[in-house]
Amino acid sequence: MTRITTSKFTIGAGLLALLCALLSPAARADGTGLGDVTITLPAISGSAGDTITVLGSLTNNSANTLNFGGDFVTPNSTAISGLGDVFFNGFLGFGPSSIGGNSTLTGIDLFTIFIATDAAPGSYDLNFYDLLGGTDAACNLDPTLCGVQLGSVEFTVDVQGAVPTPEPGTLLLLASGMVAGLLVLRRMTQ
Repeated sequence: MTRITTSKFTIGAGLLALLCALLSPAARADGTGLGDVTITLPAISGSAGDTITVLGSLTNNSANTLNFGGDFVTPNSTAISGLGDVFFNGFLGFGPSSIGGNSTLTGIDLFTIFIATDAAPGSYDLNFYDLLGGTDAACNLDPTLCGVQLGSVEFTVDVQGAVPTPEPGTLLLLASGMVAGLLVLRRMTQ
């Protein structure tokens, strides 16, 4: 993505997150509010230009079946961007569209991270993944029915630097130096 497109995407995602936060009802622990779903993520790392699919676990802490109504990623830097995958995959039948009461789903495709091609090595923290939904079974058909924030998690993306590849001339010089050293050592022992 170009820097302008990434910036527009980041601003759009931030405004969507703000809108969802303002329209969400108060959080409760009865299957209709924040904290009902615990989201567990692995360490996320890659190199500039990488696309990373993040698999994780969802644990429903309520007794109610919760249906997924949407999910999104809010990055803290223009060096990374992301898309939520749970709702989209559930809608298309490629993943779960709900989670049973007091149960855990593992190995779930939660979201995808895109690291910009010009991203500097380092840790990019204060990124958020939010999962929306509710107890209404029609969430996957009409997300406006289930706009409650079920769970949220902060994550860090570690961008690795490029590993330098030695030039062929360097390898040839190193090999010839080792051969010369062995010859000198052999001559000294005779």
